[in-house]
Amino acid sequence: QNLLIKRIEHKKNILIWVLLSVVSAVSAWIIVSGKMAYMEREFADYGAAKAAGELEKGWLPSFLPSSATTIKVINNTDQKSSLASFKFEGSVDLNSCKEAPLTEAVLPAERVVLWWPDELTAKGGALPGTFYKCGDGQAFVNAEKKEVYFWK
Repeated sequence: QNLLIKRIEHKKNILIWVLLSVVSAVSAWIIVSGKMAYMEREFADYGAAKAAGELEKGWLPSFLPSSATTIKVINNTDQKSSLASFKFEGSVDLNSCKEAPLTEAVLPAERVVLWWPDELTAKGGALPGTFYKCGDGQAFVNAEKKEVYFWK
């Protein structure tokens, strides 16, 4: 009778261990699969982004100047969308873009990273700067702070 109780306890412990393992594996898969669509990267400057092959991937704007620094980009590979920001020296060549009122912008629905301004989401607000529609996305330039936010 004592041996029977030990076997039942042993089987119960194995069943609990298996159930916990399955629940942990499923939870981990749900967490990872929800995040896998997003890829976030940061580069010190244009040279680092170029060396990493980022310029060819299409997530950064085509007008990214060689003076760009503090380059941040997050993209959703499933939705083929991206958010990018960078600082610059001198000026940015926006000849491939057209200045437009910010009211014409299709803003991201929400802020998915802390470095993206809440004012540049559908919840919106006002930022000092100029909005542009570009062939490969949309851009907001704050010339005073020498920073650009780009999305597509």
